[in-house]
Amino acid sequence: MARDALDLVTSPALGRVRACAGADCGALFLDTSRPGTRRWCSMNTCGNRAKKDTQRAKTTT
Repeated sequence: MARDALDLVTSPALGRVRACAGADCGALFLDTSRPGTRRWCSMNTCGNRAKKDTQRAKTTT
């Protein structure tokens, strides 16, 4: 893992390391999406939770 981290730090991909936008998540991830706009470390957990919260807020107001 240390070797992979060193390879990442010395590569152009370093600019695509992102912090998860999840409210309770502090994970870092490598954004490999084509446009480079991924927001969550995992759509199955953080992304799903954020979208569910947004939808819930829309229906209660």
